[in-house]
Amino acid sequence: ANRRIKNMVAVFAALVTPLLSTFAPAPRSTQQAQLGTTRHVGSLPHVVRHPPARSALDPALVEASTVSGAAALGGSLDAALAEASAASGAATLGGIGGLLSNPALLSNPAIAAAGVGLVVVATAVRDYLEAPLGAPYPANAKGYDPAAADRFYRARLPKVAARLLRLGWLTFGFNAKLALDFAAYKRAGSPEGEPWPNEADRGREALALATQLGPTFIKLAQALSIRTDLIPEAYALELRQLQDAVPPFPSTQAKEILASELGLPGGAAALASTFRSLSTEPLAAASIGQVYRGTLHDGRTVAVKVQRPAILDEIGLDLYLLRLLTPLQTRISNAVNRLPTYDADIASAQALVDEWGRGFVAETDYLYEADNTESFAEAMARRGLGAVTSPAVVRELSSSRVLVTEWVDGTRLDLDASPDVPRLCGVAINAYLTMLLDTGVLHCDPHPGNLLRTTDGKLCILDWGMTLGVPQDLQYSLIEFIAHVNAEDYAAMPDDFVRLGFTPPEQLERVRASNLTEGLSFVLRQLSQGGGGKKLQARVRDEWREQYDPGGLLSKEELRAKVREGFYAQARTQLEADGVEGASVMDVQNVMEKMQQRNRELFQVPPYILYVARAFSTLEGIGLSSNEDYSIVSEAFPYLSKRLLTDDSPRAKAALRSMVYGAEDKDASNATPNLSKVLSMGDGFTSYSSATAAVPQAAAPPAAGKAASPAPADAAPAAP
Repeated sequence: ANRRIKNMVAVFAALVTPLLSTFAPAPRSTQQAQLGTTRHVGSLPHVVRHPPARSALDPALVEASTVSGAAALGGSLDAALAEASAASGAATLGGIGGLLSNPALLSNPAIAAAGVGLVVVATAVRDYLEAPLGAPYPANAKGYDPAAADRFYRARLPKVAARLLRLGWLTFGFNAKLALDFAAYKRAGSPEGEPWPNEADRGREALALATQLGPTFIKLAQALSIRTDLIPEAYALELRQLQDAVPPFPSTQAKEILASELGLPGGAAALASTFRSLSTEPLAAASIGQVYRGTLHDGRTVAVKVQRPAILDEIGLDLYLLRLLTPLQTRISNAVNRLPTYDADIASAQALVDEWGRGFVAETDYLYEADNTESFAEAMARRGLGAVTSPAVVRELSSSRVLVTEWVDGTRLDLDASPDVPRLCGVAINAYLTMLLDTGVLHCDPHPGNLLRTTDGKLCILDWGMTLGVPQDLQYSLIEFIAHVNAEDYAAMPDDFVRLGFTPPEQLERVRASNLTEGLSFVLRQLSQGGGGKKLQARVRDEWREQYDPGGLLSKEELRAKVREGFYAQARTQLEADGVEGASVMDVQNVMEKMQQRNRELFQVPPYILYVARAFSTLEGIGLSSNEDYSIVSEAFPYLSKRLLTDDSPRAKAALRSMVYGAEDKDASNATPNLSKVLSMGDGFTSYSSATAAVPQAAAPPAAGKAASPAPADAAPAAP
């Protein structure tokens, strides 16, 4: 009986171990990813390749003889069980065959036959789960298509479940640790702003987790890596490695793809007909592709970006899951913040996922990126912005999966110690405002690895795969809104909200009747003082203390209780205005929920704002990294001055009048201009002209002490 139990346990362990390994993290080491991981089973080395090439049964039987010989050295089922345990998380189906061929197992033909059957079934299941899915979007979809993705994945639910299980498997431990850290933080009663326990460890784990989760999550981590006002510094420090260093895929595979895209019949061996030299390994790798340095036969040095194989398959599935889980995530988020969830909340969140998905999928078309790269350089040259540029594209060698550009020598803007870096930060702001409000094509991925200070003192912007088209009507609506905020013209803002898509037209009068514009202006005034999200929150807390605790005697929790009392007092005032006396707590709660619902009915988040916010929040993060009081609002003023003083369109003239005469006098025939504002705009115009012109200087190497770092492979290829 004991022997039978051991037999069954051995078979079960041998079957379950490799199935679980399907959802285990991939090897982190580049060498492991390319060459496989050497494991010692018994006394013989056994190489596990990722992913192993296998048929339904043959590889298992081939490897069985090798592993069974090792197992026979132990001579017992206990040894077989030990082998199964040692191989946990990395055993292959060949290992199953080896365990089942152990003489102790083969002594019982029934168990042996059942074991072989299990090998066949397990192999088929694992092959199915690991086989490429294919892209979910049809060729005629021209990019992201959520309806097509829904049809595609509904027909492949087992694979959807496998990916979902893998995501849960990988993230569960990290989330559990965060929950324990938070509990310890709360128990300790640490002051607000103090680090949580184990932040350095969690930062390293977040980096590993993002890499394991794949391209979609690497993109998210890249965006967060410079927002130290949103995530802890320890996390940001680790995640910054993803800006220009992600584990690459094998170069042998990359060069076969390159040869195929160039139409070379001899494969990678034929690349010498096009390139005089090509680096053996990539100089940089990121979520979508990796970059090699090469020299053409005409002597030009180029950057060659090769797309990861089947990248669209993985991105498509993750985007589908994000969209699928958005309703649940929205409900949980609202519940945590004690808010009800409405259909409009879910629809708005899904619209944001769709907008991001459109941009992300567009990044996988390198010809689209080539078009954007060339268009930007031409547009900046026409407008006299000589201080900013982009790499020149080698069209004859580029395709949808390969992008070849000139090699640009430079240093990442956030790592360069040159004295002109603050000027180039201003150049970046002016360039992005020009894209948003003039050219109508906004670069949407300005993480630090994509902004280089070139050796001749220019700003080179890389990675043009993700862009946003901005119609002219929206451009003028944004200009008007910025002018009205600057002039504190609250009466004009409700119309701005409608034109910008933040407020449905039918809600315009309700917005006019509310005091929401004054609340928004308060936030914008705080933002204009600089310092990012952390300092804005600190200033808001200071306002609360000034209003509710001028003596500074209350603790953090007591202050929050006072603020809540203030909100409830406002709600009671609203009830009394409606004729309700002696309102109960439940009455007050109902009014507050109605106020929250009303505000969400009045405002919505237009999808395009996702890209605008991402671009300018990234630029703000770069500025904050060198100046903790950096104000992106102040940096934008020179461009606004130049635009309003040179644009002859009626809408621009009206915005200029609002700026110069203020909210009260802009329509009066005898209005007096605000001299201080006029002088400020004149200074802004002058500073814009001087900031955006190219600065003549001799080429110089990157600043001392700053090693050149490769550009991210998600970016348009460029040099260190």
